[in-house]
Amino acid sequence: MFDAFPFDEWSEDIAEFWTYGGEGSTGTYIMTALGVAAMLIALIGFVVLEQKKLRRQTEMLRASGALERPVAVVTTTTTTTIITSD
Repeated sequence: MFDAFPFDEWSEDIAEFWTYGGEGSTGTYIMTALGVAAMLIALIGFVVLEQKKLRRQTEMLRASGALERPVAVVTTTTTTTIITSD
Protein backbone atom coordinates (compact mmCIF):
# COMPACT_ATOMS: atom_id res chain seq x y z
CA MET A 1 0.00 0.00 0.00
CA PHE A 2 1.33 3.43 -0.93
CA ASP A 3 1.66 5.82 2.01
CA ALA A 4 2.70 9.37 1.16
CA PHE A 5 2.03 11.07 4.49
CA PRO A 6 5.15 13.00 5.61
CA PHE A 7 5.53 11.65 9.15
CA ASP A 8 9.16 12.83 9.26
CA GLU A 9 8.04 16.43 8.75
CA TRP A 10 5.30 16.28 11.40
CA SER A 11 6.08 18.62 14.27
CA GLU A 12 4.44 20.09 17.35
CA ASP A 13 3.78 23.31 15.40
CA ILE A 14 1.62 21.40 12.96
CA ALA A 15 -0.08 19.47 15.75
CA GLU A 16 -1.02 22.73 17.50
CA PHE A 17 -2.54 24.23 14.36
CA TRP A 18 -6.11 23.35 15.33
CA THR A 19 -8.30 26.45 15.65
CA TYR A 20 -9.61 25.86 19.16
CA GLY A 21 -6.43 24.66 20.78
CA GLY A 22 -4.24 21.65 21.11
CA GLU A 23 -4.57 18.42 22.99
CA GLY A 24 -6.09 18.80 26.44
CA SER A 25 -7.12 22.44 26.08
CA THR A 26 -10.49 23.85 27.13
CA GLY A 27 -11.44 24.44 23.50
CA THR A 28 -10.96 20.76 22.75
CA TYR A 29 -13.30 19.76 25.56
CA ILE A 30 -15.89 22.36 24.54
CA MET A 31 -15.86 21.22 20.91
CA THR A 32 -16.12 17.57 22.00
CA ALA A 33 -19.09 18.36 24.27
CA LEU A 34 -20.78 20.32 21.48
CA GLY A 35 -20.22 17.43 19.09
CA VAL A 36 -21.71 14.90 21.50
CA ALA A 37 -24.69 17.20 22.18
CA ALA A 38 -25.28 17.66 18.44
CA MET A 39 -25.13 13.90 17.91
CA LEU A 40 -27.65 13.25 20.69
CA ILE A 41 -30.02 15.94 19.38
CA ALA A 42 -29.80 14.46 15.88
CA LEU A 43 -30.45 10.94 17.20
CA ILE A 44 -33.49 12.05 19.20
CA GLY A 45 -34.78 14.02 16.21
CA PHE A 46 -34.37 10.97 13.99
CA VAL A 47 -36.31 8.74 16.40
CA VAL A 48 -39.13 11.29 16.75
CA LEU A 49 -39.35 11.74 12.97
CA GLU A 50 -39.50 7.99 12.33
CA GLN A 51 -42.14 7.55 15.05
CA LYS A 52 -44.32 10.20 13.39
CA LYS A 53 -43.91 8.49 10.02
CA LEU A 54 -44.83 5.10 11.50
CA ARG A 55 -47.94 6.49 13.19
CA ARG A 56 -49.03 8.25 9.99
CA GLN A 57 -48.57 5.03 8.00
CA THR A 58 -50.49 3.05 10.63
CA GLU A 59 -53.43 5.46 10.45
CA MET A 60 -53.44 5.28 6.64
CA LEU A 61 -53.50 1.47 6.76
CA ARG A 62 -56.29 1.46 9.33
CA ALA A 63 -58.32 3.95 7.28
CA SER A 64 -57.99 1.73 4.20
CA GLY A 65 -59.09 -1.35 6.15
CA ALA A 66 -55.82 -3.17 5.61
CA LEU A 67 -54.97 -3.06 9.28
CA GLU A 68 -57.44 -3.78 12.04
CA ARG A 69 -57.35 -2.02 15.36
CA PRO A 70 -55.93 -4.25 18.06
CA VAL A 71 -58.55 -5.77 20.33
CA ALA A 72 -57.76 -5.79 24.00
CA VAL A 73 -57.95 -9.29 25.37
CA VAL A 74 -58.66 -9.49 29.06
CA THR A 75 -58.22 -12.79 30.79
CA THR A 76 -59.13 -13.44 34.36
CA THR A 77 -58.14 -16.31 36.53
CA THR A 78 -60.02 -17.33 39.60
CA THR A 79 -58.59 -19.58 42.23
CA THR A 80 -60.84 -21.38 44.64
CA THR A 81 -59.40 -22.74 47.84
CA ILE A 82 -61.44 -25.19 49.85
CA ILE A 83 -60.46 -25.61 53.45
CA THR A 84 -61.84 -28.59 55.24
CA SER A 85 -61.45 -29.50 58.85
CA ASP A 86 -61.64 -33.02 60.18
